[in-house]
Amino acid sequence: MKKLLMITLGLAVALAPAMALEWMTDFAAAKAKAAAEGKAVLVDFTGSDWCGWCIRMKKDLFDKPAFEQYVADKFVLLEVDIPNNPKFDKAQLAANQALCEKYQVEGFPTVLVLTPEGEVAGGFSGYRATVEAAAKELDPALKVVRLLEEARKAEGEQRLKLLLEAYKTMPQEARESAVELRKEIATLDKEDASGVVREQKVREQMTALEREMHTAASPKEALEVVNKALSNCYEENRAELLRARFMLMLTSAETVEDVKTAGEAALEAARAIPGVTEDVLNQVKENFSRPELILERLKASHRR
Repeated sequence: MKKLLMITLGLAVALAPAMALEWMTDFAAAKAKAAAEGKAVLVDFTGSDWCGWCIRMKKDLFDKPAFEQYVADKFVLLEVDIPNNPKFDKAQLAANQALCEKYQVEGFPTVLVLTPEGEVAGGFSGYRATVEAAAKELDPALKVVRLLEEARKAEGEQRLKLLLEAYKTMPQEARESAVELRKEIATLDKEDASGVVREQKVREQMTALEREMHTAASPKEALEVVNKALSNCYEENRAELLRARFMLMLTSAETVEDVKTAGEAALEAARAIPGVTEDVLNQVKENFSRPELILERLKASHRR
């Protein structure tokens, strides 16, 4: 009888469904748990009832046994949900929105890896279908966690060196969220010898200009935004702005002279491209050799 009972219990354990992963919702509690267990925090920023790719990634990635095995000894899991459900807890929603703002998360799904102190160490944006695909970006983030831990024990130049290594190990999209890390680097690297501060200012300038252009009422209004920006833009943004100016000039062209002017803008934009060849410049000139034909095509496309 005892043997039969043991067999029955063994079968029950074997056939029981795997325990679901614990996705916490309290940020402070998740950080405390990670610190206590010597793990990082994996944060899933999601729109659980409206974001198609979020829903699909939960099914294809997060709900799979292979993912559970992968994260078990590495991460404490935190879900930051921004649902449409009007019954969703208002206080939780406010806390989740504050985290999106804190880490500059604007698109879903976004997955970030944080240290137990809440520092960004890496992650990715968008859908990932398999553990292997996710691990390619999460494993380097764990290396960054270790670098940041080392940096907290160091001082002066060594601390800055470790912080810079951590920052440069992150993918670009994760760097955008690493606000506090950039601030610390800026404090230690007062002359910006690393270029981290300038790099961020260049990106912020282009992001702000893109938003302003997208909210413009017409191509002509957007063109005014670009022309104004060209007078004081960072050199790193100049080529992109010249290209935008050319495209806007061509889009809003109403006369043959307008098309000719757009052609001159196209040449200027091409010359701003590093390493551009004379053959490319000649091709641009050839493309605008018949401005009247270009104008006809533009008018025809507007009529459609």
